[in-house]
Amino acid sequence: MPAVTTEKPHPGSTLTGAAVLFVLLRLLAVSHYDWHTAFALLHTLDLEDAPGLFLGTFMADAGISSALLVVMVPLTVFYAVGRRSRAAPLAVAVLVAFLVAHVLSYHRWWVPVGAVVLTVLLVFVERMRRLHEQMDFVLRRFGYLVGAVALVVAAVVATPWVPLERIETGDGTVEAYVMETSPGFLKVLGAQERGFRILRAEDVRSRVELADH
Repeated sequence: MPAVTTEKPHPGSTLTGAAVLFVLLRLLAVSHYDWHTAFALLHTLDLEDAPGLFLGTFMADAGISSALLVVMVPLTVFYAVGRRSRAAPLAVAVLVAFLVAHVLSYHRWWVPVGAVVLTVLLVFVERMRRLHEQMDFVLRRFGYLVGAVALVVAAVVATPWVPLERIETGDGTVEAYVMETSPGFLKVLGAQERGFRILRAEDVRSRVELADH
């Protein structure tokens, strides 16, 4: 009887599939899960937009950013120390830079305090023999944990990855997210009703970015 072999999925294929799912969830989330709006937004994306889409997802919503920093900074530090990964220190440095910028921007001093408290708690749990195996189980699957968190955030954060703007046109003023700037046109997503519109550039009198949205 021939032996049955099972092929493990290639890491590249898994990463590509996760990236496609992330983009799909983002399109649905920012369109309030309206299929037609999500389809229209799909055509505003290019391959070079990927880094901005990914980072913008985690920076767009201050509440989500605060919660993620409180959780991910300690977990990444703990992973860097426990697994001695070469890439982990760089990830820690990036997250710490995000943490500093976040606190200076929003004055949420409880975020670093929460991160420190969680770090101390993780160290305490690691020293407990009964929970050592559970913590080691989590560390071995840290990449999957990060991926799962990213997909959850992609699905629930309704704020787009671009800044909110106040746009004055000949027909009045609208608050919208400019998703694409084409020659002669602006493709925008309404801030409230999330309707997709195409504005003629000649009709736009002024654009003002709203920092605190």
